[in-house]
Amino acid sequence: MAVDKSRTPLWVKAVIWMISLSFVFGGVVWLGFGGGGASTAGTGDATTPGGGITAQYQPAVDAAVAAVAANPENPDLLAYAGHSYYEWAVALYESGQQQAAVPLWLAAVSYYDQALAIRPGDVILLGNKGFALAYADDAGAAAALRAFIAADVTDSTGQVANASELLAGLEAAGSVAATESAPTTP
Repeated sequence: MAVDKSRTPLWVKAVIWMISLSFVFGGVVWLGFGGGGASTAGTGDATTPGGGITAQYQPAVDAAVAAVAANPENPDLLAYAGHSYYEWAVALYESGQQQAAVPLWLAAVSYYDQALAIRPGDVILLGNKGFALAYADDAGAAAALRAFIAADVTDSTGQVANASELLAGLEAAGSVAATESAPTTP
């Protein structure tokens, strides 16, 4: 089956080009500074928060933000921007740079909120928002996790158990007031 590329919207072509260029230039930067020996990509250094992680994820975030600027009402692009920040935050978090990841978790939540305003029942967005707020140690984490748990009654993402466990941990640690009521589903 042939694909008719002539009907592809201009903004989609622009996003594809930006993402492609970010991979090309990201590889050039890695080859130029990483050398042919041991790679430092994906690891931080002591002087720059994120170090190689920032160089790895910044191009994708820039491309996603540019795509959103071109079409700010597109929930898929908003979600993509949120996911780009989320992945960057995960990489920093897993490298032991939890504090450096907090602004990225919150940036992801900002894009998820914009996408959820357009598509309120999206369980992926609700789940990622809840997890991001929890890892950012934000006061809204419990409510966001509850909204995700309530919305995904079929556990279509397989993450409800993880969210429930994380919520229980927050409640046990005293991070959540015992009188806090569960949010209603949108």
